[in-house]
Amino acid sequence: MTDFPTSGDTAYINAPNVQEETEEILRLRRAGRISDREWLLRHAALTDRQTAGASSADGKVQTALQAVVAKLVAYDAANGTTTGPLATDDPAWVADPRGYVRQEYAIWATGDARP
Repeated sequence: MTDFPTSGDTAYINAPNVQEETEEILRLRRAGRISDREWLLRHAALTDRQTAGASSADGKVQTALQAVVAKLVAYDAANGTTTGPLATDDPAWVADPRGYVRQEYAIWATGDARP
């Protein structure tokens, strides 16, 4: 079986706190010093972390999360920028779309991302 982060605790173990990450990605975005892919990835990961405790029945939260994840998945599918072992079209992501973000963030955070 392919190993990829199954929980936020695993994927975001070395991530900065939510406030610091928010400030950093916004600062980088304003300065034009963050690629589209990194912005989408870090924004999706931040949204995943912020909504981790939300109920799956909370449609507003789930819709917002799905929209952010879908942008990252669409970007990676169009540009071939997936870095993890499971591609954007892997069936695992149908049941666990957060898992794709976690897979990609965990790899990005280690500095091992290919693209």
